[in-house]
Amino acid sequence: MTQGSSNTTEQYMYVRQFANTFTAGITRCRPDNQCGYHGRTNYFWCYTDYSNYWDYCCTGTCIQDFDSEFVCASGTTLTRCGNGANKDVSGRKCLDTHQCGLHMETHLLSSPTYYWCLVDLDENWGYCCSPFNKCGKHEKSYDWCKTGVYESDGHWQYCNTN
Repeated sequence: MTQGSSNTTEQYMYVRQFANTFTAGITRCRPDNQCGYHGRTNYFWCYTDYSNYWDYCCTGTCIQDFDSEFVCASGTTLTRCGNGANKDVSGRKCLDTHQCGLHMETHLLSSPTYYWCLVDLDENWGYCCSPFNKCGKHEKSYDWCKTGVYESDGHWQYCNTN
């Protein structure tokens, strides 16, 4: 990881009330498999669903380096990480208990393919920007962001930068 002076490096805290339950990509870990060194790995990780999908977990702070990449240490490995959002693409505030991420614990998704959050107790929800693609122009005349898990899936939404 390339690290600049404190003036050129913005730091984003990857701290949550339940830090061991979220991956570096802001995905919720399976309830029975929190972040940790599982097996003989030299990186911190957890399963994110019951189909054996997994993701790295941060062992330190998620920081933005010179290249505007968000990275964190995961044991002896570096991985991309996200800075969790608390608003959906329309600008609605997410519930504190259900912020933007990939979520398996509800009937809304059978397999997580996009980022979303609950915006009220009636289980209304909204798409969220991927932690790796903030809301912005991205060479277009309008604000938009990727909401999908994978770069190639083409999922995107118009978004509100306010």
